[in-house]
Amino acid sequence: MKTIPDSGVLYPNSFVHHLLLALEDVLGKNGVKAILNMAGQSAMIDNYPPDDMTPGVDIARYSSIIAALDDMYGDRGAQALALKAGNVLFRETMKKTGDPLNVESDEFKAKSLEDKVESALLMIWNFVNRSSETKMPRTADGQFLYVASKCPICYGRETKTPRCFLTTGLLQAAIRYATGLEFPVTQVKAHSCGDPSCDYVIPVVPNS
Repeated sequence: MKTIPDSGVLYPNSFVHHLLLALEDVLGKNGVKAILNMAGQSAMIDNYPPDDMTPGVDIARYSSIIAALDDMYGDRGAQALALKAGNVLFRETMKKTGDPLNVESDEFKAKSLEDKVESALLMIWNFVNRSSETKMPRTADGQFLYVASKCPICYGRETKTPRCFLTTGLLQAAIRYATGLEFPVTQVKAHSCGDPSCDYVIPVVPNS
């Protein structure tokens, strides 16, 4: 597969640690070894980055792992695996963070469904970007707009359609945790398609 040059942008060790654990859950240890070998990341075999927030892994390495998943399993197979891995990634992260939204509290339960969805999206956004935003952007028709300006999923890649399904699965899982409902998450732009950012649209009402 095509080698992706380092970006100079470092991702926290924990993000890559939990990505590999999530892929283990989906593919098994041998499957992850095969992916790491194909991605040119054999140094990570049985040597995952530590589970800490130190910025230690270039996003090019993260992107290479996802690219290898696409190459090994094809578009449809990799999509299903990445969506599942995104859900597992959320579960693994929650084991460390606990219940950051306190979803069982009376205060959270009293929130509107729309506010609960926004809380879930902000939780992921602020965790990934180490920020403290309080409002999610909206589309012209009022849907939520999640924008990833530096995407570790498709950095250095070229795809015909947006393929950051791991992030899609992560957002779906976060919303499910906050609402108990299934919401569609649609990626409408991607760096790998020549766009300036990876954009995801989330409605304010769930699937019917």
